[in-house]
Amino acid sequence: MQDFQFNFNVTSFNTIFPFYILIDKNLHIISLGKSLQKILPNLKEDILFTEIFQLERPHLEKLSSLNFHETFHTLVVFKAINDPSVSLRGQINPHEDNFLFIGTPWFERMEHVIEKKLTLHDFAVFDPLLDLLHVLKNQEINNQELKELLDTVNFQRKKLKKDKEELNKISLVASANKNGVVFTDPMGKIFWCNQSYIDLTGFSSEEIIGKTPVQIGKCHLSNPEEINKMVTAFFKGEHFDVEGYHAHKTEVPFCSKIKGQPVYNEAGKLIQYFAIIENHTNEKYREEQLLMLSSIAEKNMNSVIICDKEGTIEWVNDSFLKMSGFSNEELIGRKPGHLLQGPETDKNTIHYLSERIRKGLPFNCEIINYTKNKKKYWVRIQGQALLDKAGEIIKFFAIEEDITLEKEFQQQLIDSENRLTSLIENLQSGILLEDENRKIRIVNKKFCTMFHIPVEPEQMKGVDCEIAAEESKHFFKNPEQFLERIAIILKEKKRIVSEEIELIDGRIFERSFLPIYKDGAYAGHLWSYDDVTITKRYKESLEAEKQKYSSIIANMNMGLLEVDNNDVVLFANQSFCDMSGYSLVDLLGNKAADLVLTNDSKDIIKNKNNVRRNGVSDSYEITSQTKTGEIKHWLISGAPNYNLNGEVTGSIGIHLDITAQKSLELQKEQLLSKLEKQNERLNEYAQIVSHDLKSPLRSIHSLITWIKEDNDKEFSEQTTQYLAMIESKVEKMDHLIQGILMYSKVHSDATIGEKVSIHDVVENCIQIIHIPENIEVVIKNRLPILQVEKFRMQQLFQNIISNAVNYIDKPEGIVEVDCIEKKNSYVFSIKDNGPGIAPENQEKIFKIFQSFTNHEQSTGIGLSIVKRIVDNYNGKIWIESKLNEGTTFFIKLPKL
Repeated sequence: MQDFQFNFNVTSFNTIFPFYILIDKNLHIISLGKSLQKILPNLKEDILFTEIFQLERPHLEKLSSLNFHETFHTLVVFKAINDPSVSLRGQINPHEDNFLFIGTPWFERMEHVIEKKLTLHDFAVFDPLLDLLHVLKNQEINNQELKELLDTVNFQRKKLKKDKEELNKISLVASANKNGVVFTDPMGKIFWCNQSYIDLTGFSSEEIIGKTPVQIGKCHLSNPEEINKMVTAFFKGEHFDVEGYHAHKTEVPFCSKIKGQPVYNEAGKLIQYFAIIENHTNEKYREEQLLMLSSIAEKNMNSVIICDKEGTIEWVNDSFLKMSGFSNEELIGRKPGHLLQGPETDKNTIHYLSERIRKGLPFNCEIINYTKNKKKYWVRIQGQALLDKAGEIIKFFAIEEDITLEKEFQQQLIDSENRLTSLIENLQSGILLEDENRKIRIVNKKFCTMFHIPVEPEQMKGVDCEIAAEESKHFFKNPEQFLERIAIILKEKKRIVSEEIELIDGRIFERSFLPIYKDGAYAGHLWSYDDVTITKRYKESLEAEKQKYSSIIANMNMGLLEVDNNDVVLFANQSFCDMSGYSLVDLLGNKAADLVLTNDSKDIIKNKNNVRRNGVSDSYEITSQTKTGEIKHWLISGAPNYNLNGEVTGSIGIHLDITAQKSLELQKEQLLSKLEKQNERLNEYAQIVSHDLKSPLRSIHSLITWIKEDNDKEFSEQTTQYLAMIESKVEKMDHLIQGILMYSKVHSDATIGEKVSIHDVVENCIQIIHIPENIEVVIKNRLPILQVEKFRMQQLFQNIISNAVNYIDKPEGIVEVDCIEKKNSYVFSIKDNGPGIAPENQEKIFKIFQSFTNHEQSTGIGLSIVKRIVDNYNGKIWIESKLNEGTTFFIKLPKL
């Protein structure tokens, strides 16, 4: 059976299921049928379902969202709590994240329908309830007539002959009834049944007489509640009307309706019971079929059209109206082809449809239709003729599925395959695609060039790669190893990424292997080859440069010592080893304080290590003891060492031997002069190191530029990315060195300078900084004039404003510069709406080399320079920030 989907709006759904209830997962009513509101006027949306209704069937202790699923796929009966006369029967199915009840009210008498002021239009057209009520009404009339007949019999009991005749008449009526009829004594034992009951149950008269209806009818599918209802009514002498499964001798139960009526004598004494048993199996089946069709109609989202035998439209669903753009009035009475077909509609398909419809045969095709606005769309049509009992065509029924997107996707897939083939052919990597039998399916021009294959790639298709590999092994430095490795890779069928192989001519290739599976079966594999010779050479060159500068650090004329948080030595340069008399082997893994400090200095180091854990850097003097026992005086500049997560992992100390200075305390002028000279040497050293570091960086940058210019079209995309990464890292290192120089040139003694307009300085910064179009920098008020160095103010504001611009992550960025005048100072503020700074990092950002972002221009020095400039002017800088909202930098500078 084909799967269809129906799409309904609320109005059309109300027409088909006017008593529906849509319930959310918390059992609140979120929508209900219009007719249901008529019989329960107080029923509103957003009311808890269990506050309005009480579940009668199936039996659950307490209905809740936890056990609500137990009502699925079974007959559901529930009553209104405030109006027990209202009973609903139907089924509950899950619908997306909600629950949908579809059913109808159950009335025992036509008078109940009238009492609720319901009309024929309040019920679905297919709802059998009114017909059943009419049947019950007729049955009630029949029962009444039968009761009157029994009353007549009782009235005429004194006349034996007439009584006997009347009983014979009643027996004849009961015997002729197509439904099963039984009579029982007051104790419930059957003393007579008609032939229809025997036929219904399959039991013989002898098996039935003397037993109760419960003993005959009870089976494993019987509803205990219905049986209890019947037995209770029987012993109370009341009529009953129940339904459920009735046993059959073949052990195949049938669905039944049982109505019972007590018979009293003139004295009001119960003398017997009679019951009518109706086979309700067909009605039950039709009810289940109706529910199934309703479910299909609910889920079908395709267009549905019904035409008469002449092909004229009689009915379409909402999906058809939406897809075609026509209204019901424009469609009904017209032929689909006249309205929907257009210039690109295939003539052969039109002929096919005409012939199949003319012959009354099923049809299935794809065709181009046009909307009312002449917009083209593709549909898949499936239809067939509907025949009457005589086999004559009475109507045509068709379902149309909009497959425009599917057709577009198929075209896109074809285009994508073409583009992919073109891309592979033009990749800067050598690409070889083999099938499961190692026959070439695709090879690109780059592959042929790399291996000096003198044919076009198209001519390589179908070539056996095992033979080709044997013929090309002489290209490689280790030919046999090349073949053996291919065999291992093909045997293991595991993905290989960037495996290096060396060619005999000195080139180095990276080879990757990708196995391909289709529906779980091995379908071939893809080889890719990249020439990484130049990249490899550059890596080796960079490693050599790294070793060079590592050597500079190791041999600098000041002792460098790196320890962890427990003061255990991790690294020491040669100068420190010379100063302490210990070798590097002696130092590594041992506590520095235990080896080189006097007892008095150990307490100082312990305190400084605690300070380092709080992120504090400072300088201090200690007394040390060399390996030979010689007492030395050291000046240590210590700073915390951080890992990538910003956590303090230890400290780094620069050690200067000031023993000579300490021994010449009486000669202060000479000592100060010597210290000044030492500082000058440090500055000169910084300049020298800067020059030595920047010179090879410029060389690397120039080499990369020349290589890219000379080999632009030969590099693969990945190689180009690697070169771009190298350029980015070189540029970042250059910024880092420049930042260090700028940081070192910010002197601790601020000069008076000149009168400078801070307003002009900030405006100049805005002109210099690259500001994206989505970011605006605003000066809110006129900024003051200060007696300062203009260059330092330029450094200060340019660093902060450029940081704000670079890190804004909002679609619309704003940076506001403002100033408030205090009694003795000015407080400047630079506010942005960027990502904000975490509270734990707000103090660390002013430390040198502290950066908490992956931004390529971040060196971790800019804010350190700002902090030093502010400190030099006896000012203060602080921030206020919230994550994801923004940051405000406050700078307090005194009036000079």
